Amino acid sequence: MSDTPKPPPKISVGPFDFTSVGVRITGKPSLDAWKGPLQFALWCQRAGPWWIGDLLNAGEDGFGETFSQMCEGAISPEMINRYASVARRVPIRNRLASQSWSAHAAVARLDGPLQLRFLKQAEKEGWSSEELRVKVRDYMRRRGAG
Repeated sequence: MSDTPKPPPKISVGPFDFTSVGVRITGKPSLDAWKGPLQFALWCQRAGPWWIGDLLNAGEDGFGETFSQMCEGAISPEMINRYASVARRVPIRNRLASQSWSAHAAVARLDGPLQLRFLKQAEKEGWSSEELRVKVRDYMRRRGAG
């Protein structure tokens, strides 16, 4: 039995090796070579909650509630539930890449057409996810649904 820790799994993008704990860079890549890997990392950060939520929902549909146990220890049960809930309530057709996951969480309790209306308004007006959350809450209070 070896005392040497096993290296974490990695995804390589050219000379960039992405692991769960960092990125190792081989050699001295050109400035142009950095663009793709950096965009990949930013994309993962932004899309991660959607990917997790969609995978949880599809996995639970196929394997039952025990599927979410695969995430135990990786993220909190509360976040597992939030990711799954928002992904379930906000269909892909209503998701705007220009808006954060938090913005989508703010509209998740609304009906589909209203979700899109509020998200597009937030995009147009430059609202933060917190501003959008307040607008949705006020709307729901006025409608008697809050």
